[in-house]
Amino acid sequence: MIKRSFIVTAFAFLHGIVWAQRSHTNDSNYVKTLLENARKFSLDIDKNDSSGILFSEALRIAEKINFTSGIQEATDRLANYYYLKGKLNLSLQYLIKNEESALATGDSSLLFSTLRLQVIIYNSIGDMNMTRISLMRRQYILDHNGIKGLKDTSYPILSQYNSLAHYYATKQINKPDSVEYFFRKINRMGRATQRANLWEQLSNGGLGNYYLKKNKYDSAIYHFYIAINEALKGNRLDNMYGFITSMADAYGKSGQFDSAFLYAYKAYNGAQKYAFMGLKGTSSGLLAKLYTQKKQYDSAIAYMTLEGDYKDSISGLETLNSIQFISNDYQQKSLEKQREKDAAVKEYKATLKNYLYAGSLLVLLGIIVAMFRINKQRTKSRQQIENAYKDLKSTQTQLIQSEKMASLGELTAGIAHEIQNPLNFVNNFSEVSKELLDEMKTELDAGKLEDAKDIANDVIQNLEKINHHGKRADAIVKGMLQHSRSSSGVKEPTDINALCDEYLRLSYHGLRAKDKSFNATIKTDFDASLQKINIIPQDIGRVILNLLTNAFYAVDEKKTHLQTPQQVGTQQDENYEPTVSISTKNIGNNVEIKVTDNGNGIPQNIVDKIFQPFFTTKPTGQGTGLGLSLSYDIIKAHGGELKVETKYGKGSVFIISLPIT
Repeated sequence: MIKRSFIVTAFAFLHGIVWAQRSHTNDSNYVKTLLENARKFSLDIDKNDSSGILFSEALRIAEKINFTSGIQEATDRLANYYYLKGKLNLSLQYLIKNEESALATGDSSLLFSTLRLQVIIYNSIGDMNMTRISLMRRQYILDHNGIKGLKDTSYPILSQYNSLAHYYATKQINKPDSVEYFFRKINRMGRATQRANLWEQLSNGGLGNYYLKKNKYDSAIYHFYIAINEALKGNRLDNMYGFITSMADAYGKSGQFDSAFLYAYKAYNGAQKYAFMGLKGTSSGLLAKLYTQKKQYDSAIAYMTLEGDYKDSISGLETLNSIQFISNDYQQKSLEKQREKDAAVKEYKATLKNYLYAGSLLVLLGIIVAMFRINKQRTKSRQQIENAYKDLKSTQTQLIQSEKMASLGELTAGIAHEIQNPLNFVNNFSEVSKELLDEMKTELDAGKLEDAKDIANDVIQNLEKINHHGKRADAIVKGMLQHSRSSSGVKEPTDINALCDEYLRLSYHGLRAKDKSFNATIKTDFDASLQKINIIPQDIGRVILNLLTNAFYAVDEKKTHLQTPQQVGTQQDENYEPTVSISTKNIGNNVEIKVTDNGNGIPQNIVDKIFQPFFTTKPTGQGTGLGLSLSYDIIKAHGGELKVETKYGKGSVFIISLPIT
C-alpha cells in the first residue's frame, strides 16, 4: 500500500509539472527539473518507484529535443534503477545505449562509468569472458589517461580496484590473495577521500566475504559489522542488507544459529520491504539452508520455494509465468460459463492462440535483434582490445631489447678493463720468451747445454702463464657473449658466488671507465657452503648487474650532491665513504643475495612504485624504467622473491631469495 501511494503521488506530481510547464516541454531546463526531482526520489528508498517514472519521462523528452547530456544521465539512472530491481536484461539494454553514446561523443568518463555496471552484471550471470573484456577496457582508459586529473585515490581508480576484487572472488577465477590485496588497498587509500564512507563499506564487506570463504568466521563477522554500520551511515540500504545477509551466513557456518536466524530474517524483511530482488533470493535461500540444518523441513521447503520464485523474477520468468497463468485462468472461466457455445469457445481459443504465436514471434524477433546488437558490440570491443594488445606486445618487446642493450653498454667498459690485464700479461711474457729463445740459441751454439736447458724451462713457464691468461681472456669474452645473447630459458647448475663476484667487478669498472674520479669501497661476504644452484645464468646475471649498477649510481649521486659548493667541508662530507656490498647466504631451502649501498635511499612515497614498468627516479634520458621491473619478473619466474629495505638518507638493501632446488 505504501509503494502504491508513492506511485500515485509521483503521477500527480508529474501531472502538475506537465500542466505548469506545458509550454516548455521542448526546453532542456524542463528535462533538468525532471532529473533533479527524480534524483531526490531515488535517495528515498520508499519513493524509488516514483524516481523510475520521472527518469523515464525525462528520457522521453530529452530524446525528443535531442538533449544529449539529459539522455545520457536519464539512461544511466534507469540502468541503475532496473539493476536494483533485478531486471538485468533491461539494465543491460540501457547500459549498451549509453555505451554507444559515449563512443560516439568520445566521452571516456561516461564509458568508464557504463562499463562498471556491465562488469557487475556479467559477473553476476557468470559470463567471465565479457567480465574480463569489460575490465580490460576500463583499465585501458585509466592507463591511457582517458580521464584527466586522476590521482592514486581518485574514484575511478578505487572503483577499478573494487571491480577487480569482485572478479578475482568469483568461483571461476578464485584468487583469494588478489581479493585480499585489492580490498585492503581500497580500505587504506579510501580513507583520505571524500567518499571515505563508501570505501569503508565496500572494503570491509569484501574482506568479510574473503574471511568467510577462508572459514575465519570471527574476522568475517568483525568486518561485516563495520560494513553494516558504515552502509547505514551512508543511507546505502542495498549494501547494508547485503552485508547483513553475509553476516547471517557467517553466524550460521560458525554454529551460532540464533544470531544467524536473527540476521537472516532482518535481511529477508529488508529486501522484501525495499524490493531488492537479488537479496530476496539470497536471504530466502539462506533461511532455507538454516532450517534444513535445524531439520525443520517444512520451513526449509517454504523458503526454497520463495528462493526459486525470486530467481524466476530476476531472470524475467516471473512475468512470463504470470501471463500464462492469467491466460489459462481466463480460458477456464470462459469454458465454465459458456459450455453451450462450443463453437464460440473454439473460435476464441484459435484467436488467442494466433495472438500468442504472433506475440511469441515478436518477442523472438526482439531477442534476435538485441542479441545481434550485443554480439556486434562484443565483436567491436574484442577487436579494439586485440589491436591494443598487439601494439602493447610490440612496444614491450622493443623496450626489453632496449633495456638489454643498455645493460650490455654498462658491461662494455668493465669488460674492457678486465680483458686488458690478461692481454698485457700475454704480450709481456711473449716478448720475454722471444728474448730467452734468442739467448738459448746462443748458448747452444757455444755448447752450453745445461744453460740452454735452464732457459728452455723458463720459456716453458712463460708459455704456461701465457696459456693461463689467454684462457682468462677467453672466459671474459664468453661471459660477455653469454650476457648479450638471448636467454635459452634452460636452467643449469651455476656457482652463484662466482656469478656475483664477476658482475660486481664488471659493474664497478664500467662506472670507473665513465668517471675516472669515482671511487667506492667494495665489500663481499660470500657463503662458502653454497653449492651450485639451478638457474638461468644470463637472466640472474642481468638482475645482479642491474642492482649493482643502481647501487653504484646511488652512492655516486650522494657523493656528487655532498660536494656542492655549499656543503664541501661539512662534517657529513668528510665522513661519507661510498660503499657497495654484495653477500650470499644459505638459509635452508633458499639462497639469499643482498646488494647494499649507503646512498640516499628511496622515499617512502615511491617505494611501492619502483617495481612498476617505466617508473624511474633518474633524469630524463638516463633510465628506461624497466630495469627493476624486468628484474622482478625474472626472479618471480625462478620461483623466488625480490624485495627492498630502505631508509631515506641512509641507503637501501635489495634482497633476492632463490630456491636452491
